[in-house]
Amino acid sequence: MVFAALLLGACSASNPAPTRPCSIPSDCALSETCVDGACVARPPGDSGVDSGGGFDATLPDGGRRTLVSIAITPDAPSLVARDGASASVDLDIEASFDDGSTENIPTGFWSAPASVVGDVDSTSGVFTAAGSVAGDVEVTVEALGMTATTTVHVEIEAVILAPGAPADAADRFSPAPVIDASRRVDLLYPLEGTVFPGNVAAADIQWDGGASGDLYRLRMVLPAVRITAYLAWDGDDHYAVPASAWRALAESAPETSITLTVDRFEASSGEVIAGSPRSFRFADATIRGAIYYWDLSEGRIQRIRGDGTGREDFMPTPPARPSDGRRCVACHTISRDGRKMAAELWDGGDYGAIFDLTADLSVDPAPTLVPPSVQKFLGATFSPDTTRLVASYGNELFLMDGDTGARMSAGGAGLPTAGAAHPTWSPDGSSVAYASGTNGSWAVDFTRADLSLIPVSGPDAFGPSSMIFPGAGLAVAHPSWSPDSAFLAFQHGEHSRAREDRGPGATPRTIARDATLKMVSRDGSTTYLLERLNAGATQSYYPTFSPFDEGGYFWLAFFSTRDYGNSRAGTAGSGRRQLWVAAVSDSPTAGSDPSFAPYWLPQQDRTTDNMAAQWTEAPCRADARGCATSGECCSGFCRDEGAGPVCVPPDRVSCSEEGEACRADSDCCDAAAACVSNRCGTLG
Repeated sequence: MVFAALLLGACSASNPAPTRPCSIPSDCALSETCVDGACVARPPGDSGVDSGGGFDATLPDGGRRTLVSIAITPDAPSLVARDGASASVDLDIEASFDDGSTENIPTGFWSAPASVVGDVDSTSGVFTAAGSVAGDVEVTVEALGMTATTTVHVEIEAVILAPGAPADAADRFSPAPVIDASRRVDLLYPLEGTVFPGNVAAADIQWDGGASGDLYRLRMVLPAVRITAYLAWDGDDHYAVPASAWRALAESAPETSITLTVDRFEASSGEVIAGSPRSFRFADATIRGAIYYWDLSEGRIQRIRGDGTGREDFMPTPPARPSDGRRCVACHTISRDGRKMAAELWDGGDYGAIFDLTADLSVDPAPTLVPPSVQKFLGATFSPDTTRLVASYGNELFLMDGDTGARMSAGGAGLPTAGAAHPTWSPDGSSVAYASGTNGSWAVDFTRADLSLIPVSGPDAFGPSSMIFPGAGLAVAHPSWSPDSAFLAFQHGEHSRAREDRGPGATPRTIARDATLKMVSRDGSTTYLLERLNAGATQSYYPTFSPFDEGGYFWLAFFSTRDYGNSRAGTAGSGRRQLWVAAVSDSPTAGSDPSFAPYWLPQQDRTTDNMAAQWTEAPCRADARGCATSGECCSGFCRDEGAGPVCVPPDRVSCSEEGEACRADSDCCDAAAACVSNRCGTLG
């Protein structure tokens, strides 16, 4: 018992010998061992772990106990983060031995994948949920040569008392709700079954039903997210969802249905009237780029980011007509790379111009690449490389130089010179689709048309056209290619416009015309009716595909005169043209509807008539324009040269800083940096 004597001899009156009894080492702490029935500190250098991974602790029979495994406790914990605050759980390491005993291990290395849900402290093992997004996070610990994992489940709860709602609003909804269809709230927006992209701006939920003094309880529920808002009647019957609550729903469980209900506390009876539930969901998709649309009220093209988070009057003073100063911008088309816009100016059939969208177009007048004195055209479409346009004038199509505006000779079968309108060049460059066999006097007003394709047979050369969808007595209008060039969406209805212009002296001057959107495969073999997008109505017009295939969906913009929400916060009853976006499956099956209920594009002006949404990649910024990052600049270089950061040409810099453009590692100023995806960055 020499070992025991050494340990006991180290005690003194000021440091008395331990008296905690033990029978086996597992009765003691990890830093102790069992000697002569008492727990004593291990001698210096004795970690308790042998080379085989077992604890160096003597068993009663003189053997050694061996570490079998480690585990994280508590196992699979759940946290609830409330009202945006963080929540945490202290995780521990439990060691199990071959004799059936267990002990807590004080230290280990903790890790978890980067996640917006939360993170674990690498030394303490405390997992903290950020409080903004729900989900599961796998946590791993390494200790004593072993590894253990567990999954932390995080839920989000938020209770929001909107301005004007009384402090006891929640108590008013304590009674069991009464089911009464005549008194319940009529939910109007969002539509049933809408699919939103994950980064779209928060919706303005709208309904009808209520009276002064009433309260509303609005709930949006996912399996791991519960958002509740209490609202007071304000006469508008709507609720702009806070961005934080919208984000929690969008990022926590993509492709999972969210249940929305609005219950009503009826002040006159003191009863709670149950609302009828509605479902929508978010795609695992991020919408990028920019949408350029025509604001008919002002005769201007507006620009709005594809996610609906900002609108910009980017060209407030387009070139004025010399004869009368008219500044209207009408039919427009944007190159897929977002760098050029061709637009007809002033009046139908007048001159058009081509603009550089990377430049500052807010000056008066907006500068042009091709001035409005070179070519007259209506609709047009850029080739994928933007060097050519197929344009329309009257009822003919012609080829135009994308840099000078000059008419070009088209070889082969050429382009149709009669009965043609609305050309659109495929993203793969192989075909031009158009409305063929039109019966109008020009490419704007017609009531009969088919859908045809013209093959591109070579540089500035075209083959004979072929019809892929017959109008069957109606007008095919505004075809648009899917980003993979496999499908075409188009308007099919009574007229090429939403409202027919009946000419001077007619009463009424204009009359609404019905149309729906359809989609057809490029070989014409399969047609899709897009019934969920059309929502059983005949008020869908002018479709344009986003250039992006995101989350398993194409994203299709269009305009409609259908009601958006109610008449106070929305457009109900106005018949106003507004922009909508619908998800469309990128792998459609014949005989099924690949579309989903659309959402109203946020940030557009709901008080104006908006149409002709052209969706493109976001434009870069030309030299001398202000910038925040080098990625915004067409040159790839954003530098502060004394008056704030601006885009500068490559020949103004000797080497590339982090985030700036490069071709090789040697272009980077930092010797430790690498040129990855044409940008300098530091690895590791």
